[in-house]
Amino acid sequence: MTALAVYLFFGLTLAWRILPEQRGTVKCWLGLVFGCVALMWLPCLFAFFLGFTLPAQYAALAVAAGGGLAPLFIRPRDKLLDMIKPPRAWAEPSHSDLTGLLLAVMATCFCAYLLHTHVILEQEDGSLWVGQSTYGDLAMHLGFIESLYQQGTFPPEYSIYPGQQLDYPFLVDAASASLRFFGLSLRMSVIVPSLVMLFCVFFGFWLLAWKIIRRTAPTIAAWLLFTCNGGFGFCYFFGGAYSFSDILTGYYTTPTNLVDQDIRWVNVICDMLIPQRTTMAGWCVVLAAIFLLITALEKTAAGSGGRREFLILAVTAGAMPMIHTHSFLALGVLSAAWFFCWLPKCRRDGQAKALVINYVLYGAVCLALAVPQLILWTFDSVSGGNMLQWNLGWVAEGNWFFFWIVNCGVVFIAMWPMLFFLRGEKARLFIGAAAVFLLANVVAFQPNLYDNNKLLYIWFMITDILVCDWLWEGFRQMKSRPLRATVAGALVFLGTFSGILSMLREAVSEYQLLSGEQAAAAEFIQENTPADSLFLTATVHTNPVSVLTGRSILCGPGLYLYYHGVSYQEREAQVALMYSDSAAFEEYAALYGVDYVYIGSSEYANYGVDYTYFAETYELIYQSETISIFRIS
Repeated sequence: MTALAVYLFFGLTLAWRILPEQRGTVKCWLGLVFGCVALMWLPCLFAFFLGFTLPAQYAALAVAAGGGLAPLFIRPRDKLLDMIKPPRAWAEPSHSDLTGLLLAVMATCFCAYLLHTHVILEQEDGSLWVGQSTYGDLAMHLGFIESLYQQGTFPPEYSIYPGQQLDYPFLVDAASASLRFFGLSLRMSVIVPSLVMLFCVFFGFWLLAWKIIRRTAPTIAAWLLFTCNGGFGFCYFFGGAYSFSDILTGYYTTPTNLVDQDIRWVNVICDMLIPQRTTMAGWCVVLAAIFLLITALEKTAAGSGGRREFLILAVTAGAMPMIHTHSFLALGVLSAAWFFCWLPKCRRDGQAKALVINYVLYGAVCLALAVPQLILWTFDSVSGGNMLQWNLGWVAEGNWFFFWIVNCGVVFIAMWPMLFFLRGEKARLFIGAAAVFLLANVVAFQPNLYDNNKLLYIWFMITDILVCDWLWEGFRQMKSRPLRATVAGALVFLGTFSGILSMLREAVSEYQLLSGEQAAAAEFIQENTPADSLFLTATVHTNPVSVLTGRSILCGPGLYLYYHGVSYQEREAQVALMYSDSAAFEEYAALYGVDYVYIGSSEYANYGVDYTYFAETYELIYQSETISIFRIS
């Protein structure tokens, strides 16, 4: 916890120093974002030279501590007092900031409960439990965290496919691995930084919405439609094949995730932020980047600067590819579209040259930081599988327009009449969002078409804000306040009811990820085998070796590897042979350097295990009711 506090203090000090014109709440939010970026990146920079080891962690922490304390030594005393005392801008607009802060804290508390129940919650029998949304993705992230912490290899390899560089955006897991060095358990290393980033997402969206709307009521509506998002999927639960009880008891039978009915516009809390850690980290940073970009464009067009914000944005954006590549791509599309949208205005106001110079600086600094990451990690991943393909209509299986009406609901429907009324800056903002929407409906950026929603939600964030602003203008024409409140409340209800039902389902969901026996075996492995050991296990994702121990396994689940562009099929077939054919085992064990063989219920269920061969040939070092571990090397 102390290490995390040092990074956040560094970020807060940095924001306060480089953004003097922003009001205090904005600087605090951006400071938390900068602190999270520092936590993700600083240890990795030192890890290139020292490995992902304790010396690298201390070096990074020393830099963060030095950066946070630097103002005490480089500023005159009166300037330091000016920096820390509340400026006049702090209190304006206090009512809006307090409302947003309250909503963000409430949402973060709800997420804290979900994280508590969804991140390997230990029961009395030692079994580890998760929730509906974390049953799939969490095992992968836990494996990345623990292998980084235990093995220290950098750049890291897949612990579920050793020999293959880990090209998946891993920095949020590296942040958790860094906190492991300072005493946090695997479970808490996931939960603690997640709470900070989730708060940054919720409060950041509020501040972005307020910046565009400047009115409290429609900002509240936009915030609710984002965090509790959902379409008209609830209609499928009024009779017919589904009942409302199915929502609370079924596995992915919710009004925002009902694949049989082509309902795929999932709730952002349940299916994006809680289970998808890279998306959570990406949104934490991209909301700050969008805020800075709009601020920079406004100041440039007004002739009041903007270069400072562009340079801060450039560094922030340059750090994003290995935090969340989709968010980096979405920001690039927004930046390009908004340049051409703001250029005519800047020409009229005599600021075209300033805009071009600022964009050149922005692009140069951003690419100088981003291109090495893209070359080292992203391009290799893209070339390894069907990561880029034409795909019209995202995942819509029937009528595309009807698909979006049912899935996205109020925001999508209101977007179309809004187009006839948009003017000025809000029209420019929408054009950038629409460019992201069109791209995500034309090109698929990974084999799993569903993952394009990581782009589509960036469109939704901005469009949601603009729609609520436009609707509020219409409500103001209604002379009757009760009628205005009724209509507004009805629209918010229609836009959030499906999401709220999905959130209730997530709150009560519980699934066993690993049994107490499996957890005990994992503890034995951690205490009695070298960190760089290679295990032969089944390729299932509920694998105690890959999930909890930080050791590498010969081949992990295609559930992860296929969608990351890894050609795993040959090795997967070899794993099956190694359990049933002693000759094949001898050949491949020598080829890959297998150190241990793990035999448990999944291995018996998926392969014809020749247990007698292993028992007669190799040393049995662990035995429980259903689990055996043999030492090979």
